[in-house]
Amino acid sequence: MGFLEDTAREVLEFTTEAVFSERHARKNGLLQRLDPRLKTVSLVVLVATVVSLQDIRVVVAFYFLALVLAVMSKLPVVEFTKRVWIFIPVFTGIIAVPSIFMVPGDTAFKVLGLTATWEGIRWAVLFTLRVATAVSYAILFTMTSKWNEIVSALASFRVPGMVITIATLTYRYVFLLAKLLLDAMHSRRARLAGELGMVESWKEAGKHIGATFIKANALGEDIYYAMLSRGYTNEVQPIREFQLRKVDYAFSIVTALVVLLTLAFTRGLL
Repeated sequence: MGFLEDTAREVLEFTTEAVFSERHARKNGLLQRLDPRLKTVSLVVLVATVVSLQDIRVVVAFYFLALVLAVMSKLPVVEFTKRVWIFIPVFTGIIAVPSIFMVPGDTAFKVLGLTATWEGIRWAVLFTLRVATAVSYAILFTMTSKWNEIVSALASFRVPGMVITIATLTYRYVFLLAKLLLDAMHSRRARLAGELGMVESWKEAGKHIGATFIKANALGEDIYYAMLSRGYTNEVQPIREFQLRKVDYAFSIVTALVVLLTLAFTRGLL
C-alpha cells in the first residue's frame, strides 16, 4: 500500500502547489506590473538571445539578470532556483555528457578508454548554462503571469482560437486528472482492511490510472459538447483590454539596450 499512499501524497502536493502557484502573480513586483503582451515578446527576445550566445561569461551574466528580475518581482529566490536546477542536470546531462567525449579537441583526461576534450567540456558547460538561463526566463514569465492574462495576450496576438483552446483545456485537465486520481486513491485506501504487497500495489495503481483516464475522456467529451451548446466557434476573445504604461515602455527600452549591447559585445564591436 506504500506505493498508493506515496502517489496520493505526491498528487496532493502537486495539486496544492499548482492551485496556489498564482500567488506570486498577485504580488506587486516589477514583472507583475508589466503588460502580458510585452512580457510575452520580451520572453521570446531574451530566450532567443540566450540560446544564440557562444560566450559562457555572457550567458552567466544573463542568468544573474534573471535572478535580479526575480528579486525585483518579489519571488522567493530559493524556490525559483530550485525550479530551474532540479531538472536541468537530468535532461541536459543526457546530451551534454556524451559531448565531452565526442567533440574533437585537446585532450583533458581519459576514462574507460574514452578521451574527454577541453572543447567538449566547454560545449557541455555552455549548453547547460544556456538551457538553465532560458528556462529561468520561462519560469519568470509563468510565475509572474496569471493564466487568464496569458490567454488574453495570446488572443491579442491573433493566435488561432483552436490553439488557445487546446492549451487552456490541457492546463485545466492537469488539475482534473490530479483530483480524479487523488479521489480514487483515497476511496481505495478507505476500503482496505490490510496492507498490500508491492506487486498488488502496482496492479491496483495501474487499474486506478486506467480508470482515471477513461473517466477524464468521458468528461472531456461532455465539456466539449457543453461548449458547443453555448455557442463556441473556435474564436477566443481577450478577457481584458491592456494598455501600455510608463513601466512597460521603460522595461522595453532596457530590454532592447541589453540585447543590442550583447550583440555588439559578442561581435567584437565593444
